[in-house]
Amino acid sequence: MNILFLINSLKSKSGSERVAVELANKMSAIEDYDITLLNRESNKNSTAYPIDDNVNVIALSGNLFQFYKKLKKHISTSNYDVVIVHNMGKLSLLCAFVPNIKKLVVLEHVSFVSRPQKIQILSKLLYQKIDQVVTLTQNDKEQFDKFHSNVLVIPNFSPFPISSTHQQNNKQIVTIGRLTDQKNYIHLLQAWEKIYQALPEWQLNIYGEGEHHSMLDDYIARKSLRNVTLMGTTSDVKQVYEQSSFFVMSSKYEGLPMVLIEAQSFGLPIVSYNCPYGPSDVIQENKNGLLVEDQNIDELAEAILKLASSPDLLKRFSQESLLNAEKYQPEQILKIWIEKVLQG
Repeated sequence: MNILFLINSLKSKSGSERVAVELANKMSAIEDYDITLLNRESNKNSTAYPIDDNVNVIALSGNLFQFYKKLKKHISTSNYDVVIVHNMGKLSLLCAFVPNIKKLVVLEHVSFVSRPQKIQILSKLLYQKIDQVVTLTQNDKEQFDKFHSNVLVIPNFSPFPISSTHQQNNKQIVTIGRLTDQKNYIHLLQAWEKIYQALPEWQLNIYGEGEHHSMLDDYIARKSLRNVTLMGTTSDVKQVYEQSSFFVMSSKYEGLPMVLIEAQSFGLPIVSYNCPYGPSDVIQENKNGLLVEDQNIDELAEAILKLASSPDLLKRFSQESLLNAEKYQPEQILKIWIEKVLQG
């Protein structure tokens, strides 16, 4: 089977790119599966995540129109059985116009309701040309069900095996993600401002880069916040999880957040806004973490303080996180992809 994965970029250390690479790597290990990763920027030697030798990588550069022309030509001269689009909102709409695709599948990485109104309207029109839609959460499936007849939920899998090596006693809180409006780290800093003096032994580490870096840095300096650091990117995310006590997420919206699945693989409890959609698929309230009323800074602060102040809660949530992480292991997820998408 000849499979093409299509993604906008492979150069950043984002969750969607990690999913694309991990899925391609895992599928390429299956006998008689030929996997190609096509993107707009990176060749095989310039991708953010390592790609297995038997995965082909193609870069088609240029503006959107040039990319479309090159993509159309590439697909017409290749013999792909399935084209899988890793979609953040717009790429699937472009692919709906590409002819000669035998089976077009779209994997939706961000929730439908978080998209601009124009994109939502166009999707409802153009998705008739898409054979199958894969969502990461049940809530998002319900949105696509309104205008598409073949929608399936397949969560992302963790790139990490289950490991209970994280340090509950390190008193380090971690978050990982792009420093963008979506991730909403200004709320996290505002919550930290309310409680950091009550947690003098605790440290908040924010990993990632992005356009909000200066704004967040300025806020930390202006408010004289202590025990919080913008860490930049890391080449060893495994070590970051292992050295942390719990994970916190302040996003405005998500698809299925990879970082939550990864964190649970290391037994990290989670504090998160109950934003659309994703956190509520991973976190069972007061079982393996704390779900906070969406965009409520006071509640976010209280939840962080509650978890940091309770070693017993940390221990109990950690054990439950490890149990919940089992359903996101690659073997389980890959089986669904093969049976319901590739052979379905």
